[in-house]
Amino acid sequence: MDFTEHDAPDQVARRLESRGFSMVTMAEPGPPDAAITSLSAALRLGDPYIPALYRYAATKGYSDAYSNIRSDTKVRHPGFSTTAGQAWHVDGLLDDIGEVKTTILYCVRAAHRGGETLLFNSLAAFAELREKDPAAAEALLSPSALNRRSTIPAIDVNATGPVFSVDEKGDLITRYTDNETCTWNFSAGPPGGLRRALNFLRAASDNPRYRLAVRLTTGQALIFRNDRLSHGRQPYEDRPDAPRHLTRALYVNAPTCHTDEAVVACPAT
Repeated sequence: MDFTEHDAPDQVARRLESRGFSMVTMAEPGPPDAAITSLSAALRLGDPYIPALYRYAATKGYSDAYSNIRSDTKVRHPGFSTTAGQAWHVDGLLDDIGEVKTTILYCVRAAHRGGETLLFNSLAAFAELREKDPAAAEALLSPSALNRRSTIPAIDVNATGPVFSVDEKGDLITRYTDNETCTWNFSAGPPGGLRRALNFLRAASDNPRYRLAVRLTTGQALIFRNDRLSHGRQPYEDRPDAPRHLTRALYVNAPTCHTDEAVVACPAT
């Protein structure tokens, strides 16, 4: 979508409500912070959110409102600074489920090869599981099902919570993650349920019905609901003179529509 269209913000908000994500092309490539600020203002997202993990003294170096994601051997962040792929996760490792509602990724420069952002509709997969195996789905709702721990050197912190839950509006939300930060409590929920649930979700995340790969080019942004989709990344290769560079910002609000001067929740279309 061309973000210069007069109703682009409303279109984006509706797509996030119905699909969980939207891709936009800015008027012209520019400084990433300015581009993201323009997007967040148009979508009424408020100020960027600094995740709880980055409020410690040992992690202050990663606490910028706009995080640069690019290969850098001097940076020790296991996700931002490597060309390796990233397994499924949601942003906000220590934050409560659903706290980080929106993620914006702005592309300064694409990788020479690879580097696609992966999206997994874990809510839709959970809905299917709930129909086929209610006991397995119940295990994913257990408040002790999943522990996530920091893998950043010199900071030993973790948080335990459900994999799926229902928010204050009655909407289903997710923190489905399946990477090196995870410890699964297979005693949570009905016997054997969590193991069956994890096997189901792992298979579903490889199913094109639930999985999508997105490759951004310079000047494009991917906006997605972090509380409704899990995401990851394909490994990539850089050109030495033109490395891949994305900038990320997180928000505790979801985009809203503008109707007759009022700001309203955007209905799905």
